[in-house]
Amino acid sequence: MPVEFFQEELLMRIGNRIGRAVKVDETTMAASRGRYARVCVEVDLTKPLVSMITLLGFAQAVEYEGLHQICFDCGKYGQKKISAQTQKENPL
Repeated sequence: MPVEFFQEELLMRIGNRIGRAVKVDETTMAASRGRYARVCVEVDLTKPLVSMITLLGFAQAVEYEGLHQICFDCGKYGQKKISAQTQKENPL
């Protein structure tokens, strides 16, 4: 992400496109993480997670920390990719 976006208000607005932005990481504001911005966002895990957002016409991948079982095929937490594919092939 371009460092021009590293303004707290703008990062909070970007975070709100993913869920409910809570705060911007202090190291992000100091630009010590390079081109990575870290924003604490509250997400509803019963809904599909956002894997990508568009900023000024450019696709930006969204990465999640602390959520190790995310299936981006179906977008749900706690569902492994294999089981999501199996459900598509063999719906109940």
